[in-house]
Amino acid sequence: MNKRYQGPITRMYLTLIALLIMVSLTGFIDKGKSVTFQADGVTRSVYTHAINEEALMREHNIAIGPHDEIDMTTPELTEGSHVTVRRAVPVVLEHKNQKQTVQSAKQTVQDVASQYGYDPAAYRPYGDGTAAVTPGMTIRIGTLSRKEITEDEVVPFAIESIPDETLGKGEEKVLQAGQNGRKRVKTNIVSLDGQVVGREHVSTTLITEMKPLIRHVGTKETVEINTGTVSKFKEVFTMEATAYLPTDGNGEGITKMGTWARHGVVAVDPNVIPLGTRVFIPGYGVATAEDTGGDILGNRIDLCMEEYEACMAFGRRMVPVYILE
Repeated sequence: MNKRYQGPITRMYLTLIALLIMVSLTGFIDKGKSVTFQADGVTRSVYTHAINEEALMREHNIAIGPHDEIDMTTPELTEGSHVTVRRAVPVVLEHKNQKQTVQSAKQTVQDVASQYGYDPAAYRPYGDGTAAVTPGMTIRIGTLSRKEITEDEVVPFAIESIPDETLGKGEEKVLQAGQNGRKRVKTNIVSLDGQVVGREHVSTTLITEMKPLIRHVGTKETVEINTGTVSKFKEVFTMEATAYLPTDGNGEGITKMGTWARHGVVAVDPNVIPLGTRVFIPGYGVATAEDTGGDILGNRIDLCMEEYEACMAFGRRMVPVYILE
């Protein structure tokens, strides 16, 4: 019985294998999709059976050079994908007075340097590393060096104000005197061919913790904050505030609590303001303490903003931080 069906079954498997080999060699399958591709200044919307970008280029007779690159808006070629062919252009790399002309399709001068073996940890182009690549340009590359320095800094004590209905308005009672802490900050001084170009934060170690100044502030009734949805607070701190972008730090945009960094998230010292606490900062609004930072210790708070200009405009200032009920 087995021998009777061996021939047809074998032929079926051979047919399937042949079909798979044909697909892998040609890059085409029966199921089609609509995609858009841009090459040599021409944009086309096409219907294709190609399974990858290389097959799409072959289908439309688009030659890809050894240094050209193909970008896609999706991980795989699928319905709605947008494919862009970037042509390599000649650029000159100069390092220690040695020049070489290379071909590259990279978009920034830093990417070109990295492509040809200049590790960003040890080398950096002069000027703006994100500058766009233009044909025939010269990219001058310097050697980076780092010198670590250690500095002790003050951690200013926080001021914690607790509303007290037993005291008259304007009266206050100090329960604990404030005491500054100290921290040890390690920083790399970064030089390019011997010229200082910046600083890199290495680590921050707390030497002594600050002690907040705790006071009762008299009020006949709980002070209200006109936020539209939040009306009452239970404490208020006076803190030094700075601003940061979601891409700062490791660049991943993930907070200490595992959420996305965004407007309405603040970084705090959990020993002063526990993570998860809702706060109100005048001029910023209601926020949640979801993040921390190596330099955010004691009387410090960092406000997440989504625009670089907003961060620069905010700068560094003292603000009241209301702890909401």
